[in-house]
Amino acid sequence: MKPSTDIEIPCNRLSSSRWFLAVRCLALVSGALLVSATRAAPPAPFAAEYEARYGGFKASAIRSLEHLADGEIQMETMLALKLLGKTISRVHEVSSLVTDSDSGALRPLSYSFDQTGLGSRSRSVVFDWDNAAAVAQSGRDENIIVLDGVAMDNLSAYLALREQLLAGKTEMAFQGIDKGQLEEFHYRVIGEELLKTDAGAFRTVKLERVRDASSHRTTEIWLALDWDYLLIKLVQKEPGSNTISLELTKGAVDGKPVLGSEDA
Repeated sequence: MKPSTDIEIPCNRLSSSRWFLAVRCLALVSGALLVSATRAAPPAPFAAEYEARYGGFKASAIRSLEHLADGEIQMETMLALKLLGKTISRVHEVSSLVTDSDSGALRPLSYSFDQTGLGSRSRSVVFDWDNAAAVAQSGRDENIIVLDGVAMDNLSAYLALREQLLAGKTEMAFQGIDKGQLEEFHYRVIGEELLKTDAGAFRTVKLERVRDASSHRTTEIWLALDWDYLLIKLVQKEPGSNTISLELTKGAVDGKPVLGSEDA
């Protein structure tokens, strides 16, 4: 399944930045963190579709993971913003990783973010593990980042969070590269929850992002316990009354359709 997202927005209320923020929420659902050296089962390939909401707008988003023939793992998302049936902007993100042969830890190799059409821009990160550094580029600006341990990019961060959960972690402080800068994030497990969605009910683990006390933004995510920690739902409340949400509509993990319980 090729990642593809189509968004229709009324011409009198065009606001691409908010929808791209929703896609950033999907990419940053886990933040980026230090990967546990504990060997975990390789992530299962998946393709998942989501309904995104912001205010009165609705959209769809798709994210996928596949194992390539050369042993690499590739994650991908794509967004197409449409106005009156015409695509006016696209966002495409790709992250490539390998598994360290000694520790079994996932290591990102590269990350790219490309937005074409309205608001054109690009960013990329190339990881140099031999020299414990990463080269982050945004347009013509280049930044060399010194790495202290393993850090992830926006997409591969999801896999790092999965490994932490498999290791039994409930409190996670982590580093990652976002928009060319090395940042630290903090997530906490709230507990397990039976989450009811239009796709059915799922046993999930609920997490929250921990921010400074001065922050007025909150982020909560739900990951499926029975489907390799697939993202089921995300809710991010912005300052004021704005809320961005993402909820699974359908998907497949390791070739099997993701099904929730109908009678829960």
